[in-house]
Amino acid sequence: MTSSASVGPNANTEKKQYLCLFHAITSGLLGDNLGSDEQEIIEMIYLIIDIEGKQTVGLQREYIRSCYTHVLTDECKEISGIDETLVFSSELNLDGALRKFDIFLRENTGVNVTFVCENCLHLRQCLHPESAKKSISLPNYYWKYFDLRLEFEKMYKTSECPNLISMSEKLNLCPISETDYCMRHIKLMELIVHQMLNDGHHFKEPESIMINLQQGICSMEDNIEESTVVRARGLPWQCTDQDVAKFFRGLDIEKGGVALCLSTQGRRNGEALVRFSTIEHRELALRRHKHHIGQRYIEVYKATGRDFLNVAGGSNSEAQAFLQRDGQVIIRMRGLPFDAVAKDVIEFFTRGDIPTHVVDGEEGVLFVHYPDGRSTGDAFVMVKTENEASQALLKHKETMGARYIELFRSTTAEVQQVFRRSQDPKNFQTSLKDIPYAPLPILPPEMLTSGNKKDCIRVRNLPIECGIEQILEFLGIHAQHIIAQGVHMVYNAHGQPSGEAFIQMNSESASFNAAAHKNNKYMFFNGKRRYIEVLQCSGEDMNQILLGLVPSNLIPTNLQRPAIYSSHRAAPLVPMSTLPSQMLPPNMSMPLAPPNQPSTIPNMPLTSTIPSTSSASTMNGLHPNATFYPMQVFYYPTPSIYLQAGQMHPTPMTFVLRGEAGQY
Repeated sequence: MTSSASVGPNANTEKKQYLCLFHAITSGLLGDNLGSDEQEIIEMIYLIIDIEGKQTVGLQREYIRSCYTHVLTDECKEISGIDETLVFSSELNLDGALRKFDIFLRENTGVNVTFVCENCLHLRQCLHPESAKKSISLPNYYWKYFDLRLEFEKMYKTSECPNLISMSEKLNLCPISETDYCMRHIKLMELIVHQMLNDGHHFKEPESIMINLQQGICSMEDNIEESTVVRARGLPWQCTDQDVAKFFRGLDIEKGGVALCLSTQGRRNGEALVRFSTIEHRELALRRHKHHIGQRYIEVYKATGRDFLNVAGGSNSEAQAFLQRDGQVIIRMRGLPFDAVAKDVIEFFTRGDIPTHVVDGEEGVLFVHYPDGRSTGDAFVMVKTENEASQALLKHKETMGARYIELFRSTTAEVQQVFRRSQDPKNFQTSLKDIPYAPLPILPPEMLTSGNKKDCIRVRNLPIECGIEQILEFLGIHAQHIIAQGVHMVYNAHGQPSGEAFIQMNSESASFNAAAHKNNKYMFFNGKRRYIEVLQCSGEDMNQILLGLVPSNLIPTNLQRPAIYSSHRAAPLVPMSTLPSQMLPPNMSMPLAPPNQPSTIPNMPLTSTIPSTSSASTMNGLHPNATFYPMQVFYYPTPSIYLQAGQMHPTPMTFVLRGEAGQY
């Protein structure tokens, strides 16, 4: 099953330079489609040529037993003519065949050898991907090679010879009568290389195959070749950038060229955008469509440079400075306490028997914040070596205070993406949906209108995605009667749009006309139409609901405002510091809780301050289990609001508590 012919080693072997002609076939497709069907290598031939002596030194041929395939495809048998018994009776697997050739090579060349292949497919699309999948470490000489077709084009200034047959015809070489498919190809390569050496060609500057994925920083202003990007879909959720690079082993990826995509919750969604060094490598990547990582097949599609920038690009100076630190591996921390500081992070990694040192210590910790400065619970750190990264990741789900911390190997693209998303106002407003007990701003009553004058309208049944612009467009000419800071978008207790808005008009007649002309009219949004309720109401009605003092579906006229409501579970009380800066008066603060505030520890019963009478327990006729929800309020337009401290209500501030009521 193995044939070889060689001369023995000599003292001058290590000083000589050799070419190793390499040819491989798989149990599947051959020719220009070699490797595109993910089939295993079943035969390899090596032929060694002494460059200086211009003579063949030896030949080694190995049949390889397949690990997964027990039958050859019809195309393979028809084109190659290979005998199945030679393959399936072989005692060598791929690792064994590679080891055997390494011994042969060292005995005959001293490993001063550079590979020559008919094209790039034998190494880039077959040997490297299969060895990566089987965790086989390849010797250094497999990472450089000459593409014979390109070398032939350089030497003879022609691009009309795409295969070995046309090359041999161009050189007027005698045809070969060899019937064995693999042996015929290696013999043709031998004749062509010898002729090129005789004609004075020098084999210089071999192509290098990327060994390791390198980190790199991508800016939103970078100019990326449109035809070098693919989208990989169906990745395991725990997949890292190194795993993606391993899937595309054999192809050259740009620095920082793997961008793992995140979901709206900031978690990896099983997709990645990959940027290759050349258009040709991108085309080879597309041939790996539905190849596998473990048991999962991965879909590979074309993508654009803009797609890549939208995920990997960034302009945040803080993130850019972090990515320029002298570290090799980035680690993402998730689930940090919102009051965590850099010292807590350093202590987290250095405690225990095997401490991990973060690059640049406390200055090397990068926290992620929302636009208002509130922490997202995420942070990034760098470590210098792979070993330190492995040690650090062992702390996955260890605790910091009362919280367990999730650790993930991260990328430069993910750092940029997380920072960009955290600063996006849309993600900032919806981020509260992912926090079970998110703080909600509490508004002073003076910031809302009051009284029984019906100069307001209540707009209901709005599309969830609807914004202020769409509301103004819907109202048409009636929008001109809205007062400054008069549009109040209503969000529920989970930070989600409620589909409601309150609007203050400049007169009762304006609100009456708006309700009369727009109630139960259709709004056209995102290609769909939806009828909208527009109801006239008073400032007091609006005030009560926006401060969470009545259910959204009831507006009693004689409701007296209690100091605090009872709830099965209380939300955290919110200081004024959580309000947007434009809503705070200068030098003003808010007490954390009124005097004698009952406990707000989750699951602890909260003592009601409402008298336990039948009338009080029903809240002036309202069912005690009715839905109450505090609101976030947004204004149109939104100039800064300045209140004097003396204008604050003299009585203790009403704090709205979130209950466990049903849907409204």
